[in-house]
Amino acid sequence: MLKMSFYDGTMNKDKLKKFIEETEKEIKYTHGLEYRKPTIHNKPISKEEALRIVENYILLDAVEIEDYLHLNTYSENGMW
Repeated sequence: MLKMSFYDGTMNKDKLKKFIEETEKEIKYTHGLEYRKPTIHNKPISKEEALRIVENYILLDAVEIEDYLHLNTYSENGMW
């Protein structure tokens, strides 16, 4: 299972991009912390959108769940 986070230093964007390009799993996206009612929550996205997110966000977590890949981004304001 794939699990990467900016927070603990396990994020490897090259490995994540390769996983996205090769996976057949659905990809879902959340922006924000779940307990703070995020602006985007579990939205299905395309591989192209996922690759753009990986490229453009520093505060990023990626978790492979049984049937999908979940990308979660955060704003700097949301982290404090």
